[in-house]
Amino acid sequence: MSDNSIPAPVDFLLSVPLYAKIAFVGVESWAVVDVLYYAGTYDSFCPKCQRDSTFQVVAPERPPGFTRNPRRDVMLKQGGASPEFPPLQLGVHTVHAKCTRLNAHTQDFLFFIDQTITRDSENKLQVQNTIEKIGQQPSYGDLHLLKVKGYTSVLTKPQLNELSRAIGLASHDVGIGSYVYLRRVFEALVEEAHQAAKSDPSWDEQIYARSRMNEKITLLKGHLPTFLVEHPGMYSLMSKGVHELSEEECLKHFETLRIGIELILDEKIEQKERTRKVHEAKAALQKAIGDVKA
Repeated sequence: MSDNSIPAPVDFLLSVPLYAKIAFVGVESWAVVDVLYYAGTYDSFCPKCQRDSTFQVVAPERPPGFTRNPRRDVMLKQGGASPEFPPLQLGVHTVHAKCTRLNAHTQDFLFFIDQTITRDSENKLQVQNTIEKIGQQPSYGDLHLLKVKGYTSVLTKPQLNELSRAIGLASHDVGIGSYVYLRRVFEALVEEAHQAAKSDPSWDEQIYARSRMNEKITLLKGHLPTFLVEHPGMYSLMSKGVHELSEEECLKHFETLRIGIELILDEKIEQKERTRKVHEAKAALQKAIGDVKA
């Protein structure tokens, strides 16, 4: 396995779904230690503050042998010896964090370290270590559902409900169903742009009607957020999830797609705010010019 099979600490805390086992071996043990003994901060939505906040992880002190020494590893390797890896304890580990706005607002993540020993076809012992997130509070849904309300200015009520359902299903380990609702939100955003584009004198509805989704996005690039135009493959991934991917594979990629949808919506909010400011500035400027002439 590569050194990258274990996600970075913050990604593991906030993005990895429950009960997704991730195997690790050898040097990857250090990446697991970085998760379990992470002592930094991260940004997350705080359901109790009802706004984004920074959380400080209250990390336990690292035991002896749990701090990596790459220089020692090199020396051992040069001497023909195997590098030493941290003796991770099997069982449940907790990562606890406090909101920096109010320490009483906390987040907790539970991880389970397990080890399976089997024999291969040659009767040799095979050891497999795994880590999985087995619990968290607030739940995945709690961390993201309230944030959805921030998109009321750019989503209709049905679209808000569908985005909420997608997040809710993902928080209950329903991967394929969550993809269905994400795709519906995506399609609604494209259709909204389509309706706007139809007013263009040069618009060709027949070409649009026989185009695939990635082609439709290209045709609508003047009416869609930049992130969506630059990443038309999002729709292909959502469609593949509905028809081909397993529940586990859908859950694995859900967070990436959710963030992609949010970036699209964030861009729409920014554009709407910019349009409002331009309108107000023009009105104020015209009034100022009128006052001077008077």
